[in-house]
Amino acid sequence: MSDRLHTNEPTLIKPIKQHGHKAWRRLFAAACLFLGSTVSAHAAETISGTNTLQSVDVAGLPGNKAQITLTLSNAVPAPMSFTIDNPARIALDFPETKNGLVQRSQNVGIGMVESLTAIEAQGRTRVVVNLVNMVPYEAHADGNKVILTVQNAGGGLSEAAVAAARASDSTGDNISNIDFRRGENGEGRVIVSLSDPSIPVDMQQEGGKVLVDFYRTQLPAELERRLDVLDFATPVKTIDTYTKGDAVHMVITPTGEYEYIAYQADNQFTIEVRALTKKEVEESKKDEFGYKGERLSLNFQDIEVRSVLQLIADFTGLNVVVSDTVRGSLTLRLKNVPWDQ
Repeated sequence: MSDRLHTNEPTLIKPIKQHGHKAWRRLFAAACLFLGSTVSAHAAETISGTNTLQSVDVAGLPGNKAQITLTLSNAVPAPMSFTIDNPARIALDFPETKNGLVQRSQNVGIGMVESLTAIEAQGRTRVVVNLVNMVPYEAHADGNKVILTVQNAGGGLSEAAVAAARASDSTGDNISNIDFRRGENGEGRVIVSLSDPSIPVDMQQEGGKVLVDFYRTQLPAELERRLDVLDFATPVKTIDTYTKGDAVHMVITPTGEYEYIAYQADNQFTIEVRALTKKEVEESKKDEFGYKGERLSLNFQDIEVRSVLQLIADFTGLNVVVSDTVRGSLTLRLKNVPWDQ
């Protein structure tokens, strides 16, 4: 890994103020880990030319949903996106794109969308959508438009997404294995092996349980069962997995007070559940595992590594120096994870 990052002429990804050596070392080590384990051998293709964000239109949809249509001057692929739970917001990144909007910010007040802001910096434009609360969303490109659909407080996929899921049964996306392990500190880890790393996953906490949905995915008959893992001495009691329509539904039942995170590297999706101490319960404002950074959710599918590091640098306010030889792409998904972890 060190050979990849070493160079006599490093390039500076984000020249902004640094916030302490400990946080930087953790972030850089994490970046090195993903570079070493997930970077593909081939270089990712870059988008040639410069685009311009021309307009933003917001409309209400049935079910108290909101649809945001971003119109650009040229065709555009689906943008890289990430979310923050508190304050709740969705961010879309458009590389090689100028901000041609007259107003940088505008109030919305439709569904769960409060307002949105478009900011241009370092040759790209970021659109930030401020929400009342974090809810599921979908973003896809259609020619020179990017359409962002924000669900209501009830969540769930839109009718179009459900129809697409039904049409994709022939693709054979499936869960190949479900494993459970106990971590070094007594945390419980549910490890799900996916046939395709791009399978959509949605998680939420409800009624003291962790609910996970793997959309447009099939479950082998031998994996449709309940796992009783109480003997592992972790916060997890049972794991129920079964088919629900065109999706695979998983219910994780913990015991006592707990917190959870989820992360994905390539085809392996992991839900980690950790018991809270009495002190941690009393200090409810403290983030899990001792980390205090804002919670961040990322979902990258075959994204250029340098773009990922640029996003991390922007969000954390840290300097990231990367060799010109670092190339390739990775698939990574994080859910509700403090950024400094």
